[in-house]
Amino acid sequence: MRVQNRLLAGLAPASFERLRPFLQPVALKRRAILQDYHHPIEHIYFIERGVASLLVRTQRDGPVEVAMVGRLGFVGVTAVLGIQRSPNRCLMAVPGYALRIAVPDLRRVAHRYPDVERQLFSYIHALLVQNAQTTLCSGRHSLEERLSRWLLLAADRLDDRVIPVTHDMLAVILGVRRASITTTLAELEQTGGLVRQRGSIEVRDHAALEHRTCECYQIIASEYGHLHRSGLHEHRIPAATDLMRTCLCCF
Repeated sequence: MRVQNRLLAGLAPASFERLRPFLQPVALKRRAILQDYHHPIEHIYFIERGVASLLVRTQRDGPVEVAMVGRLGFVGVTAVLGIQRSPNRCLMAVPGYALRIAVPDLRRVAHRYPDVERQLFSYIHALLVQNAQTTLCSGRHSLEERLSRWLLLAADRLDDRVIPVTHDMLAVILGVRRASITTTLAELEQTGGLVRQRGSIEVRDHAALEHRTCECYQIIASEYGHLHRSGLHEHRIPAATDLMRTCLCCF
């Protein structure tokens, strides 16, 4: 099975071989919690397929997304930095699968091999940029702009026009009422940028949808574009038939 995670694919073959024995394929269903508020982080998840949302909350305001993670990165950044307790919840918004590794194993390899550590830290920088830009976007831009940004970023991470995400999930991610999501999607559909389907949304015209979003999409996309300038490698792990069958049932 070819490795889809761009961060892992960016590692030289010799460096990837240091991680391979510790990588375990796992299916991730919709709404699966990969890490939770103030709980210890035991595993790092290199997303192969799907989209995970990093959420923050207050008791009064409820959850809202501050960043998304897909095949461009990994879940569990704070543990890589040496902080074992999670500051947020990570929830699968779009189901898929990942390559999971125990925190001590990843930290041990990263400590011994500087190129692995550099790759991890490069992603952390990009994630911080996304986090900051998402915060600005949430406070200053319209729901139409924010929703368009999220759909475009999700499509980039899935490398697919069809995003299997529900209106309820989008309402949680963006911190708004479900009715507001439904109304805004209907308005975006009229522009030709997307088509609503049962349980999913198809990005029909990327340029049209990009015209409806804000500058934040390009800023975030550009930052992630810097991660893989040195090229990608074709790494493989043993195929997991049962895992793929489970993933197909998730959608």
